[in-house]
Amino acid sequence: MNSILIIGMGFLGRPLAERADQNAWRVRGVKRHQTSDDICLPIEMDFVALSPDFRQPEWADYATWTILLPPTPLPQYVETIENIVQQAQQFGVQHLIYASSISVYGNAPRLCDEHSSLNPETESAHQIIAAEQCCLNAKLPHLDILRFGGLYATERHPLRSLLKRPQIKGAAQPVNMVHRDQAVSALFQAACTPNGTRIRNIVQAEHPSKREFYRREAKLLGLPEPDWDDNDTNPNGRIINTLYTA
Repeated sequence: MNSILIIGMGFLGRPLAERADQNAWRVRGVKRHQTSDDICLPIEMDFVALSPDFRQPEWADYATWTILLPPTPLPQYVETIENIVQQAQQFGVQHLIYASSISVYGNAPRLCDEHSSLNPETESAHQIIAAEQCCLNAKLPHLDILRFGGLYATERHPLRSLLKRPQIKGAAQPVNMVHRDQAVSALFQAACTPNGTRIRNIVQAEHPSKREFYRREAKLLGLPEPDWDDNDTNPNGRIINTLYTA
């Protein structure tokens, strides 16, 4: 039976666990605190305060480990990821999947793919690059680093945050988004098809302007459009593509 350990049972982790369970995988999830939503999950769960020195020997018999942890609010992020990766290596884990971000490319206007240079502009992006390197240094049999675009779904949508801000700039600039369903499909596809070391950008192929994207989403959600600064008509922005079809 296929087995997967999902470290981070949040926005992506929970639906990934459900997808794997529906496909008869043995699933174990990891999160910091138990909530009422966890009680009826048909999978094993661990509630662990992750740190650079924690150890979980009971994870050793899961062939695939998936790390779905953002840099915040986890303290000592890079050291904690390094600890997880080192344990994976010690336990003989066959396949590691790390959920990264397109923030590693920076925000400067340019066309990027998986061969583009990295240009982190935030502390979070620097930490993500360091975490990627921890994974690459481990030299596990199979490794997937998936760099996700802006994630969205009905219940967690960036539009709601934009509606709290006045006069938003960049209406004509392109977006680099990916729906949660597509992100979960990419994670599960990677888990099902280990094939050495792969780095992939996971973004939607279309890059409409922010105004176009959020106008469409506002209609779907029954919400008003953001308040754009109509004096900012500069269309130049970052576009993230992928060189791979699967």
